[in-house]
Amino acid sequence: MKNLLDIYSFMGTEIQQYSMGEVLACNLESQKYGLVLSTAQAQELIETRNRAITGHGRVELSIEVLKKIITVFCTSSNISSADYAETLNELVDIFYYMKNETEDNMGDDELIDLMKEFFDTSCRGSVELLKNRELALFAQKYRCDMQKNESARKEQCW
Repeated sequence: MKNLLDIYSFMGTEIQQYSMGEVLACNLESQKYGLVLSTAQAQELIETRNRAITGHGRVELSIEVLKKIITVFCTSSNISSADYAETLNELVDIFYYMKNETEDNMGDDELIDLMKEFFDTSCRGSVELLKNRELALFAQKYRCDMQKNESARKEQCW
């Protein structure tokens, strides 16, 4: 049985074409760094985004986050043209995973910038280190800090 809430599988052709055009338009920026997505890679990236959103129990109608990930990460010296599309696909999934891990308390731009900082510095371009070390530690500390702040607020009320 098809999930009736899976709005991404019901997207009309016009919306899909618009999304594809928006993603491919990011090539204007990324080509400055020698990175370009093909039409097939852009389609795969949109499909990855839709699966990530659905898989992480999220709803998002705009592709602004996807465009931001492309334009922010295309400047990384740790991404080559050979692994550009694959890296973006992984980063998209990590982004939505982290939105859940931080309980939506971080803004999209803030999270993308944090991911880029870790990716370019301590991870040296390793998506595995980004997700499984830096962001895992960050999420743990973030949740711990949020719990401390929540406890402090509750104590102030009593």
